[in-house]
Amino acid sequence: MIIDSHIHISIFDNNASSLQEAFDLFLQEMEKNGVRAAIIIPDNIEGSDNIADLDKAVELIGERRNLFLLGSPQIIQRGSGELEKYRKLLEEEKIKGLKFFPGHDPYYPTNERCLPYYELCQELDVLVLFHTGENSGDSVCANWNDPKYIVEIAKKYPQLKVIITHYYWPKLDYCYEITKDIPNIYFELATLADSEVIEKSGGIKKIKEILQKTISDRPNKVIFGTDWPMCKIEEHVELVKSLGLSEDVGDGVFGRNAKIIYKISS
Repeated sequence: MIIDSHIHISIFDNNASSLQEAFDLFLQEMEKNGVRAAIIIPDNIEGSDNIADLDKAVELIGERRNLFLLGSPQIIQRGSGELEKYRKLLEEEKIKGLKFFPGHDPYYPTNERCLPYYELCQELDVLVLFHTGENSGDSVCANWNDPKYIVEIAKKYPQLKVIITHYYWPKLDYCYEITKDIPNIYFELATLADSEVIEKSGGIKKIKEILQKTISDRPNKVIFGTDWPMCKIEEHVELVKSLGLSEDVGDGVFGRNAKIIYKISS
């Protein structure tokens, strides 16, 4: 079973003329690529016609039982002021965890406004997911999401499940070395099959080398994700298949690990 743990419902490169059309296109991509379930990450910009925020994502998903949501607090605009809102959503299991966007937004993961959210997630035993690495065409943003700050958080909250997405590209070796001994850090593979990421990170051989080492170290803590529609699902599926994993380990990366960490029962 494939679970894609990193999906945005957005209009990208004229792939759709509306968010409903983008969502319908995603459902087609799920079926085409054998994706049985997915984690939808709403944007923390509210009311955009180009990318679904939490309310729009809830509306689009409807009663589908194989699609799940994260929350995305507005740290810059509201600080920790949304804490009770997200407590309620988490306790009612309407969302599966929280996504933070350092680098998209100008704050560090260690910002004191974030700490109450981490404490909440540790209390409720749900994950936090951090955007890391460059944004396409913007390398400066990576200063905000250096994994050294995420290591600080993981050590401060040792029972908190901390997921790094995008592997702090293009500095994969650095990210591997600084995080490899931190037991509550997990990795999600979104964008690592993207051509720009591959080129800037040292080529496909380097991508595979880092993933193979990471999966060897922590086979239960690497989960599949793509960052659709910016990145293609099929290219990420082929990347994982190319790693030469055993059937059991491959099944873990493609779906079982995410099922456990996101507490997906179906």
